[in-house]
Amino acid sequence: MCNKDVNKEVNENVIIARWQAGDQDAFDELYHLHAQAIYRLGWAMLQQSQAAEDVVQETFLRAYKARHRFDPARASFGTWLYQIALNYCRSHLRRKRLLTIPWLRQSEDAPDLPDTRPGPESHTLRSEYRRMLWDAVQGLSEPLKEVVTLHYYMELPAVEIAVLLECPEGTVYSRLHNARRRLAEMLTAQGLTAPEILEAQNAH
Repeated sequence: MCNKDVNKEVNENVIIARWQAGDQDAFDELYHLHAQAIYRLGWAMLQQSQAAEDVVQETFLRAYKARHRFDPARASFGTWLYQIALNYCRSHLRRKRLLTIPWLRQSEDAPDLPDTRPGPESHTLRSEYRRMLWDAVQGLSEPLKEVVTLHYYMELPAVEIAVLLECPEGTVYSRLHNARRRLAEMLTAQGLTAPEILEAQNAH
């Protein structure tokens, strides 16, 4: 870990200590540091702006109520918030009987995704590969879709996902491997070649 990351972690730990001692300003600081990431996760799982905002509000409300149970020795504050947010999203999806990760569907509300390929033709091709990939991910089992969301959309490392999902790190790698294999099978069945599959997998 570089000095910048260490300093950031130390500074956040100071804010957390103030928050756990009842400092409302410290809680506001933590909110501003993490609210955007929690919104992204909420949107990724539920694909509705209002629902994502509800995830943010509910996550921080639950975190505030459970502030004395947060243990930095077990997980980072960000990971702890992700756990709260993900559990809320799971409950929401169960209630609504939504068995897919909706962010994989096309939507005008979708956040912009990076596209480094030049030219309109390349952009169109990349968008089509991405659409096919997103459609294929909807056919994955729920555990595989979760790790795909957390790793490729939220860009979390496997070690952090393991803490978040409360499973061994090897399980995360296994699920990612199985997800990629299954996606390759589904995309091949749609007639994509190996280079096109690679392009699709890089189009997250």
